Amino acid sequence: MTPSDPDNFKGIGRGRWTIVLPIVFAVYMLSYFDRVNIAMALPHMTKALGLTSVQGGWIGGAFAWGYAFTQLLGGYMSLKFGPRRLVAICLLLFGGAAMLTGVATTFWQIVAVRILLGCAEGPIYAATSMLLAQWFTRPERGRAFGIWNLGAPLGGFLAGPISGALIAHFDWRVMLIAEGLPAWIFCLVWFKAIPQSLDLAGWLSAADRDVLRRDLATEQAGYTKPEHDPWWTIFNEPAVWLLTIGFGLNTILLYGTTLWLPSVMKSYGQLSETTIGFLSGAPFVMSMFGIYYISRRSDRHGQERRWHAAIPTMLTGALMVLAAFVPAPLFYLQIALFIALGFTLKMLMPLVFARLTEILPMRKAMPAVAFVSGVGNLIGQFLGPLMVGYVRAASSDYKLSLIALGASALLGGVAIAMSKSAAERSGTARNAVGNAEVMK
Repeated sequence: MTPSDPDNFKGIGRGRWTIVLPIVFAVYMLSYFDRVNIAMALPHMTKALGLTSVQGGWIGGAFAWGYAFTQLLGGYMSLKFGPRRLVAICLLLFGGAAMLTGVATTFWQIVAVRILLGCAEGPIYAATSMLLAQWFTRPERGRAFGIWNLGAPLGGFLAGPISGALIAHFDWRVMLIAEGLPAWIFCLVWFKAIPQSLDLAGWLSAADRDVLRRDLATEQAGYTKPEHDPWWTIFNEPAVWLLTIGFGLNTILLYGTTLWLPSVMKSYGQLSETTIGFLSGAPFVMSMFGIYYISRRSDRHGQERRWHAAIPTMLTGALMVLAAFVPAPLFYLQIALFIALGFTLKMLMPLVFARLTEILPMRKAMPAVAFVSGVGNLIGQFLGPLMVGYVRAASSDYKLSLIALGASALLGGVAIAMSKSAAERSGTARNAVGNAEVMK
């Protein structure tokens, strides 16, 4: 039995699934938690500091600048320093930045700290992508990336009720400080649990180690371009650009919704702080089911990634546009649509980045992951919150803001659908699959 059989993926190196994967899952959960908990603080923060909706949008979007900058460096830093060390540094830095947010006293201080938080979290995605690509073979990778990416929606869900409870019993400052501390504690867990390499994993048998090393080496040897092919030739790959655009447009919806959903629900005037916290987190619970479903389905359909990412992204946009037209008295129907779109909201995440590690050799895949994630997140994390803030300031409710978010995701799904690699366009891709076969 080898890892090439996706139905028997736990038979080889089981500790990869019970040790490595849960730990990277937890890191992503913590980082996402500290990224999005600002949404619960925002209504109270704007009231306490006398901020406008536009300033609220800038606070939400400020994170993107630091995040994009270090994400673009993340691929290089992962290759130079190793993902294990890099993630540990990020844990220390983003935990500190999250706690600093709670002591900021002016709009510009909050903006500055949010930029620092983005810088601290930026390298995590590229570093973890590289780490998982070193531990999981191609037939397993969609599932491994999918499980890892479940950490983000879980962090998004937990941020709602936990933050709501802390605000209800204390205030938004205590909430932000208390929620930054776990990252420091978990840094010790990370160093203890994650081996530096396959050779240093005491729980991995010699036979399993040999099988994994052979399969991973065979995968890298299968790429036709020589090692001296420069990494910057990723910019000659049309799929890299289209995936960046598609990912960025969907991220506009993701972060516009993440930041402003509690404020949308607060505008109903009929929900308690705790209820808003749970309902704001509910779409992320649905995202966990969606990621798990789509990553398994993608692996079982010949590791097809493109259409499995594109179609759900378009569905997310359509559901958001539909939610925008729900009449105000039927706000519970609008909430139901928000929760429903959570199922498809993050389906593209594991597939876009697993796809990059499969169409490019490792030394080029990591810069590509960093570029797509960095630029895509800059587009979405900056424009999403800010767009809602400006449109809301110019209108009487959130209807036009929701339509704009939905249209972004629809266009993003189209871009992903068009993202054939150069090899696929020329008909030489090793795993080319017909569209009818893929989604039947």
